[in-house]
Amino acid sequence: MRQEFVIALIMVSCALFLILARAGYPFNGEDVERLRTTNRCRNCDLVGAHLPGANLSGADLSGANLSGAYLVHVDLAGADLSGANLSGAHLLDAKLSGTRLSNARLANAVWTDGHTCPPGSVGTCK
Repeated sequence: MRQEFVIALIMVSCALFLILARAGYPFNGEDVERLRTTNRCRNCDLVGAHLPGANLSGADLSGANLSGAYLVHVDLAGADLSGANLSGAHLLDAKLSGTRLSNARLANAVWTDGHTCPPGSVGTCK
């Protein structure tokens, strides 16, 4: 009986560890590496990615899921974010000159000037 309890406890602990590890790093690490090496990551899973200060100028992130991503001080000048999901992303002090945001979802994103985009914001944050 005791041995069965110990095995069950180990199995539950392992399952809980895997769940919590995934919760801490929800983005796809391979997608982040692809973005860093090629400056292109169309339709990538970058949910919650932590990329402060990254130089992503001219990057192709069209259709990428960047919801909840931390993009503070990121250079996105000339990047293609068309159709990307930036809901809840933090874009404080990000450089967005020439960035394509058509059909980008921006609901509850923290904009470059620190204000929060209203729910339903698509393509622009007012």
